Amino acid sequence: MRLPDQAEILKGMGTFDFHSDIHELDGLRGPEGLAAVGLFMSTGAWTGSHGRTGIVPRDFAVGTAGGDQDSIDRLIRAGLWEEIPEGYRMLRGPHSDPDLPMPLWRYTDDDLGDRIFAMDDTPNN
Repeated sequence: MRLPDQAEILKGMGTFDFHSDIHELDGLRGPEGLAAVGLFMSTGAWTGSHGRTGIVPRDFAVGTAGGDQDSIDRLIRAGLWEEIPEGYRMLRGPHSDPDLPMPLWRYTDDDLGDRIFAMDDTPNN
């Protein structure tokens, strides 16, 4: 199997802001969670330029984005993804519906109508 190069992965991707607390979610902490976080970031950016639906096709997650089953399972256990027939639905963003659960990122500053998209009350901020 040929792995995609970086140019292929980045082609057509959007951008988004993400909340730093993603690294504190169960299953995503420490070195063992880095691949899952990377998959979350690359697929989130991809959905940003492909309709902002929050749907990640299975062939993109596993093929182009290079996700493995362990990373996918970690995202599901962390509550960020759920499996659907088409692939995966991102549960806590990106979406444009402010009534859905707090997203961990947004596409632009006005996605939530100027509402705060996340609050972090840890003392180091």
